[in-house]
Amino acid sequence: MLSATAPYEMLLGHFAAALVDETLPPRGVTSETRERIDVYRNNARLNRVAALTDAFANVVQLVGADYFCALARAYVDGTPARSANLHEDGMALPDFIRGFAPAADLPYLGDVAGVDWLLHRAYFAPDAKAVGSSALAELGPERFAAASLRFGPSVGVARSASWPIADILRMHDDGAPAQLDAGGQSVLIWREGFTVRWQALGPAEADAMAALMTGTVIQAVFAQTGADANSLLTQLFGHGLVLAIEEHHEDRL
Repeated sequence: MLSATAPYEMLLGHFAAALVDETLPPRGVTSETRERIDVYRNNARLNRVAALTDAFANVVQLVGADYFCALARAYVDGTPARSANLHEDGMALPDFIRGFAPAADLPYLGDVAGVDWLLHRAYFAPDAKAVGSSALAELGPERFAAASLRFGPSVGVARSASWPIADILRMHDDGAPAQLDAGGQSVLIWREGFTVRWQALGPAEADAMAALMTGTVIQAVFAQTGADANSLLTQLFGHGLVLAIEEHHEDRL
């Protein structure tokens, strides 16, 4: 049975689809007002481009506002929005840039966009309460080593195999100019309060974080990667990035 609002919701859904598909005649629009839908289509595009410009600040700094707007318009025209929330609109932009022919001479741009997306996502991530120090004391070394970590929703790791993404972030924060031949770098990203923070990771640390974020047991992570467990774990717990310590209990007969 349809609800009382179902016809209205269906009409809105069809109108929304018509905003991104110019071949779709919108229902409920008369011949006198049909041409005016172009105003709505244009506003929808402009709103998406503006939201992308805000979300991908480092990319904008690298290529300039005019270039980015042209890139964003191409993305908007070729990538239908999957959510009414504009803050969720840019997830596919890094991959789009990697396949965007006019940006072929800027091969680092997609990886920088990946950093921007994680920075943006961290800012809008929901708040979460970090695990307290008492949990560590209760577990003891052996149980802790056999456990895995669950991180807060703002935590992410951006990795680039070829490009110095950490140096580019520093450059845009009044640091020295980045040298593109410096090689690949990785960045840990999170939010503290209302401030998004980031920290460069060495190769072993980045491997360790990638494994920890997939739920690999702590002891195995550091045995496999050779990362400094004390240094990395101190940073993770010190910044409140760990949401829970999860033990893995074997079934017993």
